[in-house]
Amino acid sequence: MMKKLIAIISGVSLAAIIGGVSFAKAESEIYICEIKQVYDLSDDGLLSKWGNVFQGGKFVVLKDTGAIKGETLTTKRAKETRVINPGSHEWSFKAVAYFEGVAYFEGEVQVIEIQEFRSGENKPFVAMSMGGAGIVTGMCQ
Repeated sequence: MMKKLIAIISGVSLAAIIGGVSFAKAESEIYICEIKQVYDLSDDGLLSKWGNVFQGGKFVVLKDTGAIKGETLTTKRAKETRVINPGSHEWSFKAVAYFEGVAYFEGEVQVIEIQEFRSGENKPFVAMSMGGAGIVTGMCQ
């Protein structure tokens, strides 16, 4: 299961440990996200809830690269991550990861959208991993 997110805030720095990966970034340079639901595409073309798999799992998105750190939706093995839109009060943050030529991830693409334009501290997200976790939704701060 997902290890607890440990955050130590001192001034503007944030040190975090997620799934055994540690890093330091300014709080304004990351999103901390929690998974609420996971969906899979059924044989009849409809989305169906995929049990409670990954529900409550946490991960961090680096705003400058679009990389995802944690046990769920991680881009650790991605060949490339790229920010498509950095997000603003009018637009969503959007990033993509490419897993071409990486063992069993061959040809996989993963996208995430965090609706930065929403008011308040919590921002809804949706992510899709083609060949991976399916469609994942939740909230980010």
